[in-house]
Amino acid sequence: MAKEINNKPNKAKEPRSESKVMQILKTEYKFENWLLAILSPILLIWGVYIIIGRFGTFNLAAILGTSGVGIIDFFFNTTLKRILTGVFLVLIGGLVIVYLLIPYIKPSVSEMKKVSWPTGKVLAINSSRVFTFLIFLMLVFYLYSAVLNPLFRAIYGN
Repeated sequence: MAKEINNKPNKAKEPRSESKVMQILKTEYKFENWLLAILSPILLIWGVYIIIGRFGTFNLAAILGTSGVGIIDFFFNTTLKRILTGVFLVLIGGLVIVYLLIPYIKPSVSEMKKVSWPTGKVLAINSSRVFTFLIFLMLVFYLYSAVLNPLFRAIYGN
């Protein structure tokens, strides 16, 4: 059998450009981060209120389960559904906060790897020095109190 001859010119493979959608999704917008930073604690707090079933003096469990709106009643008409919805909101709020903290945590982790950590023996020695100093300060303040309290009682007549 004869080999087929490829008459197509050899082109160097060009890198594929990303689609515009992927470029938009990968672009970080400061406004979105601020919006998430504001909304995620609100989501956490609202989820906790839903789990508890109360918001101040309002009984959320009764109000949300009988709103007359089908989708709202679906998520809140039983205690289990209400609690699961609240847990979901708390989980999403927590994950958003973790997502927002990742840019601050990554550099910290790399810096923590550069730290020279003390050995167990050095840590024990330093800890004992700190506790000894704290006990010394406690005794000093106790002695001040024992000496000065009778003086103040004599001055103020108590």
